[in-house]
Amino acid sequence: MNRDVGQWVSPIVAVVVLAVITAQIFGALQVTGAFGWHAPAPRVPTSPSYRALDRAIDRHDPSFTLEGLRDPFVYGASDAQDRSDPPLPRRPKPAPVVVPAVPVLTAIVWDNDPRALIRWNEREWTVREGGLFDEFQVVRITRDHVTLRRGEETLELHRRNPGE
Repeated sequence: MNRDVGQWVSPIVAVVVLAVITAQIFGALQVTGAFGWHAPAPRVPTSPSYRALDRAIDRHDPSFTLEGLRDPFVYGASDAQDRSDPPLPRRPKPAPVVVPAVPVLTAIVWDNDPRALIRWNEREWTVREGGLFDEFQVVRITRDHVTLRRGEETLELHRRNPGE
């Protein structure tokens, strides 16, 4: 029988790792309440500013009835609601979001393979010469401007100088 300690180290480490993994699994199952195991719920102290609210929620009003309340799962007014009530004033509609008629040139990266950042339809597009984005084709990128084509229309987007 070989009594070399080096041969026993790896099986012992494997058994220890297996025991740790098993303990973690059973601990997680106990915390989640699986198989009917329930960990005691931690007691969370209520902040003094919320104690009055907790007492108000716990109070029972014997005069409160469900009569006259609207069914939340039925569309429209309830039968108990008087239909001759004047309509509530309508809120003004928010102003429509103004989308620029042309794309906006955000930046130009000038190197061996020039690229441009263009903002269009609430999105940033990274484009290169000959590329397509949305309904535009990128015709040319120079240091100062980008030329785009949409159908028969040609657009030139110029780089804004800092401070404009």
